[in-house]
Amino acid sequence: MTPLRLRLLFVAFAALATAISFNALYRQEAQRLAGSAIAVPAEGPEQLAGSATASLPKDGRIASERKESEQRLSARSPAPAETAEHTAAPTAPPRLIQAIQRELTRRGYDPGPVNGDLGLETRSAIIAYEFDEGMPLRGEPTEAILKSLIFGAVNANAAPGPPVRFERHSALIAEVQNALAAMGYSSGPIDGRLDERTREAIRKFESDRGLDARGRVTARLLLEMVIMTGRPLGAPDRPLGAG
Repeated sequence: MTPLRLRLLFVAFAALATAISFNALYRQEAQRLAGSAIAVPAEGPEQLAGSATASLPKDGRIASERKESEQRLSARSPAPAETAEHTAAPTAPPRLIQAIQRELTRRGYDPGPVNGDLGLETRSAIIAYEFDEGMPLRGEPTEAILKSLIFGAVNANAAPGPPVRFERHSALIAEVQNALAAMGYSSGPIDGRLDERTREAIRKFESDRGLDARGRVTARLLLEMVIMTGRPLGAPDRPLGAG
């Protein structure tokens, strides 16, 4: 064999050995990369979250599941309806109170200063006027009171006087006895008679309410009873000022 043919054979053998070595190394690297690759599952966000939760420790997984459950419930539950606020009954505007005070003064009642402030003097004067007109005793400054004061006939005999003007009406005394009994003050039978037992019950009530314990039926006493019982004294079918 000539030297040229030997050299060609040697070159061919070297090339074949190099190709075999490269092919073996490439396959090993490909297998190693394929084994270390992370397969991403084709699930949605909920499945991925579940897989991540499953890899947590037991205590952490329970807490995570509880949190996810609460979030789902809060998302599905409608927002609680707002509670309607209960607003207090609107008070009379100062202009109305001032007009009532002015008319009460004109008729001889004493509502105190004509300043638009609803004090005890004004409410007591309203009580006295309501009694004289045979109206239920409320002591509230309403438009009906103002209309009655303006358009009603002035009764010269109805001007405020001493407490005897209240005490001589048996219907009113019966109302007072009934209110005293409802509040726990024993005044004896509800008979419309202002006897000593009834007066003593009135004195106890006045003392408890910080009033002068006189045992008399006055506009201030009637107003205090209306405030305490929360209802007017007298009824439309039984006018207190009659008789």
